[in-house]
Amino acid sequence: MAKKPASSPAAANATAFVKTCPNGHSVFQLASHVESRFMVQIPDGDKLEDICKPSYWAHHAARVTPKSLLTCIDQRLRWEADLRVLEAGRNYLRVAVVRHVDYDIKALGRPEIERLRSLHAIESNGQNGWRVIDPDGIVLFAGLTTRIDAECALDTHLGTMNRQAAA
Repeated sequence: MAKKPASSPAAANATAFVKTCPNGHSVFQLASHVESRFMVQIPDGDKLEDICKPSYWAHHAARVTPKSLLTCIDQRLRWEADLRVLEAGRNYLRVAVVRHVDYDIKALGRPEIERLRSLHAIESNGQNGWRVIDPDGIVLFAGLTTRIDAECALDTHLGTMNRQAAA
């Protein structure tokens, strides 16, 4: 006569756990909802402490729901953070930091970026705003409102070039 295989203690505990859930449903199941993800470019000067304040998101609160994920990237690519929306009101979002990364600029080749930055020119184009010109005289960006916008565009461009070269 063949013996029945003994059930594992873990399986017995899992069955007991499911049976003791208050609402009678399993708490471990396949997700059956949509999770909204938003990409947000954070203006220069705003810090992680600023974006964690509920009032910071007042102008976006109507479009965001609880459990949404906000991926926030600093305009100058110095840091990045993922925020989970815990509560969404009419003019506020209460968020929690899921992940925060400060980029080590030196490890990303900062001396090379500085060398390339010195080869590019940022000039005023009169009433047409500011422009960024590469070493060959080709205009990379034009019509930028302020010099800071032009510097941010150049930093982003050089950071992209640096990441492509490293890949």
